[in-house]
Amino acid sequence: MTFPHTASTSHAMSTQEIIEAIRPKLRRVIIVLNNKGGAGKTTTTANISAQLAAALHSAGSSKRVLALDLDPQGNLGLDLGHQGKPGDDEGQSVIDVVEGTGSLHIIRDVRPQLDVVPGGKILKRITASMIGTRSIDPRREILLSLAEALAEVAHDYEWILIDCPPNLADLQHLAAVAAEYVLIPVCFDQGAIQGLEGVSEVFDVATRLNPSITPLGVLLFGFDRQHLRKIRDEDGEVIGLKEIGFLAKKRREIAEVLGDSGIPIFQTVITRAVNVADQCRKHGRVFAELADLTAGSDWKRHAKQHQLTLSTESAETSAIEMEEATAEIIKRAMELEAEAYA
Repeated sequence: MTFPHTASTSHAMSTQEIIEAIRPKLRRVIIVLNNKGGAGKTTTTANISAQLAAALHSAGSSKRVLALDLDPQGNLGLDLGHQGKPGDDEGQSVIDVVEGTGSLHIIRDVRPQLDVVPGGKILKRITASMIGTRSIDPRREILLSLAEALAEVAHDYEWILIDCPPNLADLQHLAAVAAEYVLIPVCFDQGAIQGLEGVSEVFDVATRLNPSITPLGVLLFGFDRQHLRKIRDEDGEVIGLKEIGFLAKKRREIAEVLGDSGIPIFQTVITRAVNVADQCRKHGRVFAELADLTAGSDWKRHAKQHQLTLSTESAETSAIEMEEATAEIIKRAMELEAEAYA
């Protein structure tokens, strides 16, 4: 398995003029990719997008965040609460962009300063669309179509995140050609680690049209909290966490898969919390919002009425983990940006 080294240099391409026009506008596009389903891609996209938008809103910035759903399942709409509501076109505008018949349809303010391009079942048509002929070299033109569409709106956005589907190569390639960075969630099972091979293949295709694409890092997702042991000082205060057992083993295995690629594994681990994930999707809330909900005065009554076992502490733990992961991920992206565009 091969991955590009983060210090790789650009090379001349036959579509150089187009690439030079759009690449500077796409410097903060992150795709979330693993070829295995259930690796945490959608949850990660929803939570990071919402956290970044909330931070911009709190800072009084006029910039926004855009989350784009490229998955035919459309679960980003469940996590952010816009699925089935006015404006949800189930991915039709992405089809329009690929076919050259329209622009991206953006739902504004699903959260303050967070916009969304919805996905959904219509995206299943994308493979058939890519077989069509619109020019002498149709596949190259089509693969650049999403990047060009995002470049047209990128001036409004501080960050753009794209939720990629598993095992749908054409959609993955569309996203990768538009991306600056690739974030790779990997969960506890062997299939998610094997999904890294699919990520490597996506890089092989994308680099032909996008020499800037850079692996951002691996986010460990869905591991048991029992594999994180608290480290305390002499006074009993928690000063850190030590990975043990299965989690420590998996981190070593993933590091071996990545080899000398230079791709880091982020230190923060998103631990498994089935009840938290279930309630987030049911309520259309991200971790931080669910933590606020469970801390409210009405939650105990609601939980008792619906026989829920979700605790405020569990929701808060998930929110803190995702906040720490977001900070680590964005710090890494900013460092890479500083190196590449100094």
